[in-house]
Amino acid sequence: MTYKTIINKTKDFIENYMNSLNDISHDFNHINLVVNLALNIAKKEGLTKQRDLFHITMGSLLHDYGDSKYSNESQEIMIKDYLKQFKKLKIYDKNEIIRLASHISLSKEINHNYDNYYNHHYNHKRQLKLFIIQDADRINSLGAIGIMRYITFNVNNCEKPSFDEIVKNMNDRTMKIKKFIRTKTGIQIANSNNNFKLIKDFIKNYENFIKDK
Repeated sequence: MTYKTIINKTKDFIENYMNSLNDISHDFNHINLVVNLALNIAKKEGLTKQRDLFHITMGSLLHDYGDSKYSNESQEIMIKDYLKQFKKLKIYDKNEIIRLASHISLSKEINHNYDNYYNHHYNHKRQLKLFIIQDADRINSLGAIGIMRYITFNVNNCEKPSFDEIVKNMNDRTMKIKKFIRTKTGIQIANSNNNFKLIKDFIKNYENFIKDK
């Protein structure tokens, strides 16, 4: 089974899975944006080997599959079980996909202090592949699309949705994202098109409106 066949099969699977969550902040459109941006960053960062791009594509496709926001099961185990069907795919490839897909979450990274893990377990290329997908996912929380995702996530997932909570989450997470985008290309993209400024202006406009009220 070729890389292309595995990717296409996974796209179909993930499209059904993500859309079944009924949360447009984390739907298949989000997955596609992360995949495309990750591949763009990868090429600009000098990763051109098909095997590396396959890992990045699969890691991007599966990064929200079994995420703790939507499942109580182990994300690593869920991805491992999914990959079992690809019997001719090498163990190294499966392990690399699991490693990448299950280490994208920003909150998980902060809570588990990944920096220490990076320093002891990753060579440069393996680290770069992970940083590329992380950057692509985090950039998708910036700009106009980021604002819409924060709003819809709060409405869909909070018992008592509130504007104050949306703005607080948006501000807190954006401050963290600034510190946790690592590739040179990712930093350039994040700082382009007023991505951070749009968030900042939105928050300031909201706070001024509430204060004046």
